[in-house]
Amino acid sequence: MTRLFTSLYLGLLATLYIFMIVAHLINTYLYVDIENIIKAENFAAEITLLEELDNHIALQRRQKLIDVIAEKNQIIISLVSLDSIPSHIQKALESQPAWFDDEEYDYFKAFSPTQYYQIEEDETHHLLAIDETVGDAIFIALICFIASGCFIWLFGLHRKLKRLESTLVDISQGNLSARASTQKRFQIGQLNTCLNTMAEQMEGILGSHKQLTHVIAHEFRSPLFRMQMILEMLITAKKDNVMVHVKGLEDEIFCLEDLVEELLSYAKMERAELKLQLEQVNLADFLQNLQEKFSIECKASLQWHNHLDDESNILLDKSLTERAITNLVKNADKYGESEIYVCIDQIDGSMVVCVEDNGMGIPVSQQATIFEPFHQVSDASQSIGFGLGLAIVKEIAQLHGGTITVADSEYGGAKFILTLPVKA
Repeated sequence: MTRLFTSLYLGLLATLYIFMIVAHLINTYLYVDIENIIKAENFAAEITLLEELDNHIALQRRQKLIDVIAEKNQIIISLVSLDSIPSHIQKALESQPAWFDDEEYDYFKAFSPTQYYQIEEDETHHLLAIDETVGDAIFIALICFIASGCFIWLFGLHRKLKRLESTLVDISQGNLSARASTQKRFQIGQLNTCLNTMAEQMEGILGSHKQLTHVIAHEFRSPLFRMQMILEMLITAKKDNVMVHVKGLEDEIFCLEDLVEELLSYAKMERAELKLQLEQVNLADFLQNLQEKFSIECKASLQWHNHLDDESNILLDKSLTERAITNLVKNADKYGESEIYVCIDQIDGSMVVCVEDNGMGIPVSQQATIFEPFHQVSDASQSIGFGLGLAIVKEIAQLHGGTITVADSEYGGAKFILTLPVKA
């Protein structure tokens, strides 16, 4: 991290320095050099005044005045021949009295007959020495100011990144509970929040996988043990009891099949890349088929109340929606006693499915965790199934952008409310 900070800091300073050089080159060679034009115009004005006096003064006086101009402008003026002047400057001097640029020498012409003079900076002049010293001081001060500001800003960023790096190191070493600070002074945009969200999801997924491994081992052990016992009993069973043991073995195989199907369904629901397969569904046919299916399959009496506009067509993932409602109704059939109450309504553009039963209900202390995978009500008499049905319903609701909640039913059992946003 320190190496990254140092390289970034030095790179920023180098970029600023290069920018200043490039800006100077662009200003000098790609655009009109205003500074040199102003210098040439000012100097031309002085030469014009000198030419006006030329007819009234001697040559020695002219030279003294030229020396005064040189002294006041911190330059050295030398008489030169036309041939010694670069050709492109000769052409420029034909239309203007003075030429200034960023080359080594500047030039001007004056008097009659025309005289050509070369101008160079007097590096020994005390004013230029002072100007150079002040310029260097300003440049150094600017660089120090920029460097200090960048250092303060980058050092703060370095501290923030160092904390994030420490958090990532802890997570990589197995401490999945490590979190980045969300205090304002330690935040880097949304990076801290995103990192914490990612860590929470990782912790949840790994925890779910550990729990999955434990539950699979536990759930598979019981039917496998029973199958082993049945096979041993088959070896010594009398002919009349063989079919009874075969039937028991078949039941255990079906139990294993149901477990595998539930595990695969939950894994599919939990995949982030799973997308809804929306299709136009006629509510009348869809709900009618569900009612007929549940009337046949459920042991308890089914009370079905549909308050939706049955003639409407809506966009819906038919398969997932049917799976969610089926899981809720089967749960009510398993844990209820004699009655199942299903009410379907439409509230604020969402289809609301309410499933209730008259069973023992769910303790308030467990209602918050009932939708977690593999969670089952602690009452041993109700430990039916694998604890994945409600977890699958929760995943389906979240995929639709809906919700699933549980409360106590007025009939004595549990009341599940599934809300799914729908589009006409």
